[in-house]
Amino acid sequence: MTRGRFTRSAVIAAIGSVLALVAGCTIGPSTRPALATSGAAGSVQVPTSTAGAMPTGPGGSGRSSDPIAWSACDQQIQRQGPAGGPAFTLQCAQVQVPKSYSAGSSGTFSVSVAKATSPATPAAAPPLLVVMGDAGRNGTRQVAAVAGGLPAAILAHYAVIVMDLRGTGDSVPIACVSGTNSSDLLSLGADPTTSVAAALLAGLSRSLTFDCGDMVGPDLSDYSTVLAADDIDTVRAALGVARLAFLGRDFGATLGAVYADRYPGRVAAAVLDGPSDPSLTPDKQAAAAALADEKALTSFAAACPTFTGGCPLGADPAAAVRALVASTGDIGVPSSDGHEITGGSILLTLTGQLGDPAGWPALATALAAARKGDYDQVAALLLAPLGTENPPQQQSGTLVYRCNDSAQRLGGSDLAAAATRARTTAPDFGPFLIGLVGICSSWPAPETALGPVTATGAPPILVLGAVDDPVSPFAEVRSLTAQLGSATLLTWQSGTHGGYPASSCMTNAVDAYLLAGTMPAAGTLCPP
Repeated sequence: MTRGRFTRSAVIAAIGSVLALVAGCTIGPSTRPALATSGAAGSVQVPTSTAGAMPTGPGGSGRSSDPIAWSACDQQIQRQGPAGGPAFTLQCAQVQVPKSYSAGSSGTFSVSVAKATSPATPAAAPPLLVVMGDAGRNGTRQVAAVAGGLPAAILAHYAVIVMDLRGTGDSVPIACVSGTNSSDLLSLGADPTTSVAAALLAGLSRSLTFDCGDMVGPDLSDYSTVLAADDIDTVRAALGVARLAFLGRDFGATLGAVYADRYPGRVAAAVLDGPSDPSLTPDKQAAAAALADEKALTSFAAACPTFTGGCPLGADPAAAVRALVASTGDIGVPSSDGHEITGGSILLTLTGQLGDPAGWPALATALAAARKGDYDQVAALLLAPLGTENPPQQQSGTLVYRCNDSAQRLGGSDLAAAATRARTTAPDFGPFLIGLVGICSSWPAPETALGPVTATGAPPILVLGAVDDPVSPFAEVRSLTAQLGSATLLTWQSGTHGGYPASSCMTNAVDAYLLAGTMPAAGTLCPP
């Protein structure tokens, strides 16, 4: 079934919303009520790296590479720095990595790497690799913006490194998602157990698989989080350091956990902000996300009457949202420019916006307008956080990583049964988020699927989580922390997604860890 099409950037950008279950990464002050605080005060001093014998993981003792050869970045990258921020020196390079790290494999990929240093950065500063957000994002094009978002103390100690993961950005990018499929991804039905939504989902899964298989060919399985972690260690070797400091958020945090598991002896320090649990199958992750979204919707409804001018959704905001999803339906209704918005589009907007309490008033206004037949504000909220200079590459990379990272292929009656089960615990979001798992139902079996991580032998790792974050469910953050033998969880009493550097408490703790190896005491809770 083919829907009306959004503009090129809007259409392709929506894929990331679907596959990542979020429309973008936002930070800002929390407006949620304070929760009770508990836990030990103070901090403990820990080393950020160890001398002597180097522990090894599934990746082996470490990768090798020729030394990196830096040169000035092109003008397009040079122009991306934040206005009014420090003047960064930007350098770029390419690192050759194997297509596959299996014995006897042949062929290489070229991975793009960029470095930002400020006037305060020492000439011999150690590297800090930063991976923020979704797998498909172009990191090198945003290197100045990434560095500009970090505290001055970090810039005075580290050289900020970003990289485009294989298949993304300028690292042999994949672009295998058509505009028609992009439009359908934005217009999925809210409930995959209905005949219309199920047919669209099944057809879309087949089309995406065929298109990407035809375009990428036999290399389709050579893009995954495990292989990206191996590439990180190749980049570490190219940088000429024995151990690497790492900062990741969302997918980047999960990637950091996988890297620490595969190369525990190569970690100098690791901050994981809002990771997911790679040991969970996609349906379990979707179920956890649905529960978190249900809780966030309840909080949104409770906060709505406090917005300036009152709540535009009436006396029962949650009921108003449910009625809007139902009335919009699986077929959808057009926005002013003729593009179809379905009940799934509404839910997709919510999954992306509920993680930013500061933006809730605008969300309420957009939903109220949609109830009156004006869907333009909803479409704007859905698409705005995904602004990127090359959406097709970003979203194709996201698709390939998501599908190659799991062996689960949920479709047909199995998907319908899972969606029905999810409805009992998360009636508003459960079926829809389970349905998103079906996007990969026709994908070939992966060669490097994710699984549990332990990072045995790694130095202390700092994990950040917000108790009511609907984007990175706190249950998954806690589960991952428990798997990592050397990890400590720092908790933020907030519903805002992304604690660093949004929370001053979390920022102080992260800076102390990265700069002095000081780990917060177990059980530390940061206030809203």
